[in-house]
Amino acid sequence: MILLLLAATVLASQNISGDWQGYWSRAGDTMPVTLHIRRDSGLAATFDSERLRVSGIPFHELIVQRDRLTMVLRGDRTTSTFSGTIRGDAMRGTFSEEGEADGFFFYRRVKNTPPPFEERELVFNNGSLNLYGSLFLPPVPKKNAKPVPAVVFVQGSGAEGRWASRFLATQLVARGIAAFIYDKRGVGKSQGDWRSASPDDLAADAVAALARVRQEPRIDPKRIGIHGHSQGGTLAPMIAVQSPDVAFIVASAAAALPMDSVELFSLKNYVYPRATTAQDSAEALDYVTELVAMAYRGRSSSTRFDSLVCEFNAKPWYFAAPAPEDSYWMFSRLFAQYKPLDWWAKVRVPVLLMYGTEDQRVPARASSARIWATLERVAPQVSLTVYFVQGADHTFRLPPGRGGWPRTPPDYLPTLLGWLQER
Repeated sequence: MILLLLAATVLASQNISGDWQGYWSRAGDTMPVTLHIRRDSGLAATFDSERLRVSGIPFHELIVQRDRLTMVLRGDRTTSTFSGTIRGDAMRGTFSEEGEADGFFFYRRVKNTPPPFEERELVFNNGSLNLYGSLFLPPVPKKNAKPVPAVVFVQGSGAEGRWASRFLATQLVARGIAAFIYDKRGVGKSQGDWRSASPDDLAADAVAALARVRQEPRIDPKRIGIHGHSQGGTLAPMIAVQSPDVAFIVASAAAALPMDSVELFSLKNYVYPRATTAQDSAEALDYVTELVAMAYRGRSSSTRFDSLVCEFNAKPWYFAAPAPEDSYWMFSRLFAQYKPLDWWAKVRVPVLLMYGTEDQRVPARASSARIWATLERVAPQVSLTVYFVQGADHTFRLPPGRGGWPRTPPDYLPTLLGWLQER
């Protein structure tokens, strides 16, 4: 989703540590945002936004020079730069982002309020790797304290830290459900390298996380489940089969077709909008089909692909293949042999499948139908719920408003949280 690294620079003394509430506004669209600035070895800033369903997202860079403030937010595709002034307990200024109209922001300092839950860092091990995460626990009741259920969040593809699932974790803990979020191997404080990790490696990391959470005295060991999105949802059945601690599964945007077919689906949706004619679409299909064949099926000769590059590199839909050293090629080889349905056939715990009807990265209807048919054939006793969020994309968001910020469908969170509370 958004960020990989956190860095901060302070060029002059300015006491801006604390919590700030305000908004970002662009093209007549205003979005409430909470800013948190903390001083450790330097200043570090994070932000929360209920509309974006994010919490604790770090800014990559924070610079304070006298009464001037600059913050840089780097996303997967764009970078936003916030520049403004500090006047006592107020900040204001403008921000810019490539491809979007400029906007302005305002914050006012507010009293620091401790979160209404306990957050503790846990370390766990998968072989020689130390992995780190945060456990969120509901407040301890004064009477009749009982063990609480828990959900372990499994990351999507890419360099996802624990911040990626922090918002959903806070939603659960507010409803009495503990949540554990952790840094993917090679991200944040966790050791290892996600770029060279196989499905077995990532599933084993999650199994180790589940075992660690099970050791916590306030956790009910019989009510621990997993929530996996995208890659995490695709690996969810493998994790559930390999761990004795999984009591239920939430798999959102989980792919159930062969992995090369899923990649082809995603790439076609990426290039087709820029193909202006039927011939363009046919040529784009040839190109991405050959690219996927090289990446996933090990087609040894690149002569055919090289000729397509020469033929199509001036087309409006064209994009260059990743460089030879890019992790894309290793990822593709490692995941090519993963067969989700083989693992779904062994699942024996309640399952919630959630998909957006406008998912452009995972074939939602085909995947859900294949999982349903598999479980119906081999384990009809398994409680399986399939829910489609109308109009939602791969991340369960609706098209952005005038300001360029997406919106959350009103039924997404109630459906997810309601199913979990029933478990």
